[in-house]
Amino acid sequence: MQLRVVIPLILFVVALPGFVLPAYLLRSISRLGELTPDQAASANGVIAIGFTLGMVAVLVGWLFLLRYLVVPLAGLQREARAMMLTPQDRDVDIARPQLVEGLAGSIGALGRALFKSKSEIGEAISQATRTADQQRSQLETILLDLTEGVIVCNRDHRIILYNDAAQRILQMRELTGLGRTVFGVLTREPILHALDALARRPTARAGEGADDDATMIRRFMASTVDLGTLVETRMRLVVDQSGEMSGYVLSFQDIGSEVESLSARDALLREFMVEWRRPLANLTAAAEMLTISDAMEPAERHAFQDIIVKELDTINARFVDASRRYDRLDVGPWALTDVRSLDLIRAVEKHVGDAHGIAITPVGLPVWVRADSHALMLALEYLVRKLSEATGHKSFDAGVTRGETYAYFEISWPGAPVSADVLESWLDASLEGAIASRTPRQIIERHGGEVWSTSGDDGIAMLRIPLRPAENPQPEMKSASFAPRPEYYDFDLFKATHGNIASTPLRALRYVVFDTETTGLRPSDGDELLSIGAVQVVNGRLLTSETFERLIDPCRDIPEISTKIHGITADMVKGKPPARIVLPQFRRFVGDAVLVAYNISFDMKFLSLKQEEAGVNFDNPVLDALLLSIYLHPELPDHSLNGVADFLGIDISGRHTALGDALATAALWVRLLDVMEDRGIKTFGEAVTISDRMLKERRLGDKF
Repeated sequence: MQLRVVIPLILFVVALPGFVLPAYLLRSISRLGELTPDQAASANGVIAIGFTLGMVAVLVGWLFLLRYLVVPLAGLQREARAMMLTPQDRDVDIARPQLVEGLAGSIGALGRALFKSKSEIGEAISQATRTADQQRSQLETILLDLTEGVIVCNRDHRIILYNDAAQRILQMRELTGLGRTVFGVLTREPILHALDALARRPTARAGEGADDDATMIRRFMASTVDLGTLVETRMRLVVDQSGEMSGYVLSFQDIGSEVESLSARDALLREFMVEWRRPLANLTAAAEMLTISDAMEPAERHAFQDIIVKELDTINARFVDASRRYDRLDVGPWALTDVRSLDLIRAVEKHVGDAHGIAITPVGLPVWVRADSHALMLALEYLVRKLSEATGHKSFDAGVTRGETYAYFEISWPGAPVSADVLESWLDASLEGAIASRTPRQIIERHGGEVWSTSGDDGIAMLRIPLRPAENPQPEMKSASFAPRPEYYDFDLFKATHGNIASTPLRALRYVVFDTETTGLRPSDGDELLSIGAVQVVNGRLLTSETFERLIDPCRDIPEISTKIHGITADMVKGKPPARIVLPQFRRFVGDAVLVAYNISFDMKFLSLKQEEAGVNFDNPVLDALLLSIYLHPELPDHSLNGVADFLGIDISGRHTALGDALATAALWVRLLDVMEDRGIKTFGEAVTISDRMLKERRLGDKF
């Protein structure tokens, strides 16, 4: 009901006693008997006055409520409806709000809250739109830079995305477009066959996780509809949350040049078989005549010898020519590039780990080698699988060591080496996925020569494969213009509670070898951390897969002279977390390990000054690789990290980055562990005693 109807009814009820009371009074008087005319007149006057006052009360009350309640409430109703339709950040504006002031304030607050909420939703939508636009731009950039062609299709085989490389490879620009069927550019049968194979894949049951990647990808050969271009294609399904296919992604590359290269190699082989037949036959015949004719005249013997020399020269010349031609053909599918050993090991680890449950632990410093990474990965994967079958082991160490001429890829395990006969039987297998059905032997010969198995005195067997070192290794940064780090601060700053591990063998401990980069050399004068890099050493093995690396915002300027050393600029650390955020992360990485650094007092000084702010405490046991190196190699004139590394033959590419220096120090530490064992320093307590002694000697030397 409308307020204009409800309120008068309420007023009537309120004023009703003004009508009822006189009527009741009149009835009561009538029961007393006959009234005199004066009494009757007085009673009528009272009744009239009562009714009149009742009517006046109703009228006055109605006018008051209409003015101060009905009209303001109607205004509130309009304001509420307006704010609901168009939220605004303002107070409610109505006439004479005295009686409904609280209600007006509540409606105004509700309207402002609604306006704020709508504004926040609008901003969130705008931010999401900007993020989506940014991601789309990044995706477009990535797709533009890809050399592989990429086409994304829906389940109706309509193209919903493609990149420039796809048009370039397929050479059918007018047929490659959004909304067009993919069968307008690529042959239908291979695509449908791949889809059928993927549709019959074993799907994951509810609650058992997603489909394995291997079941979501299919490799096949396809061609353009005009048969002009042959492409090696990978199909990957796109599935929704229910596991149903919603589309697929095709990535492909033109292998026409590879096919041509293989054809050229076949032609070269046929030429070799035909053209080399005659000189080889002549050479064989001449050699046989020299062998069977004891009474041959000298002139005749010289003639046969000339034939042998001539044919050998012919064969040699043709061999050199064939080698040059083969090398020119080989630059396609056999192209060698600089590859980081750690990346190669991790690729092998992923393949054998996912498919066969074999674990590979990267050890040693990463080394850059020159290789066909895909082919070499296939060969290494195959050899690791065969090693696992032959030895029964499910875990191996893998790393690369540098020699004078070659780098050596080493796969090691505890036990006996593989016999030469067994190893030979592995090398001629055809590798699945290799171009032109390459064998491990072909791949290994391409990369250096041969593979052999050996064992050391420690009961560790090893498979060694020579590889070519990289042509362009990472350059080492120089520090000629930057003063060396101060060697010593007060060791009391980081005294470790090492009583419980004093008798623990050094090789049995877990180490975190770390390094820092800073804005300068004086932490007490305001210099700050810029980065922390660290790596683990476990059981005497450098685990290059277990690393920590963070950039830190110093919240101050970075001197130009510092940037020249470590290469860290203000732009690189802009937006990065400060030390109070990074140090707890580093503390979790360290755990209960022994901290090792080269001139560790310098790094610990920076950590100690930030401990309280970060809410952490680096109370781990510590060892200084510098002090122990001085003790173990007193004859060295240069005890810098570079000098000691050169002396021990350690490659330290990537110097003057926190992680690069940490890796170099870790490699040095692994060598020092061996030297300390040889010198009879076998426990943590003995190493600490040596370090303390060297520290006192160095301090005493500084005084004099």
